Amino acid sequence: MEGIRAEVLPPNRKSIDEYFHFGWKFVHTLTAAVTPSVPEPGTSNLDRFKSYLEEEEARLSTNLKAVDYIIDGTDTLTLITGVGRIEKVGARQYIQ
Repeated sequence: MEGIRAEVLPPNRKSIDEYFHFGWKFVHTLTAAVTPSVPEPGTSNLDRFKSYLEEEEARLSTNLKAVDYIIDGTDTLTLITGVGRIEKVGARQYIQ
């Protein structure tokens, strides 16, 4: 954080110096106790959730084939997505 001082325009350096002198020690004391959760190098969220995504795709594909890809109401939408899900299932009617 201290390296940012070199990037600040000269008229603003006094404010940055005051912040580091009075505020930064307090803020740093509070935030230093929290360890950030940094993913290991070479891993991505896709790698972590790949099996879940594949299972969800297969489940949704099976359910869509069961209704012959015809979604004509909220009851059909619930058949496809399933019950007890966190996501809110809703339908919007568009007027053309």
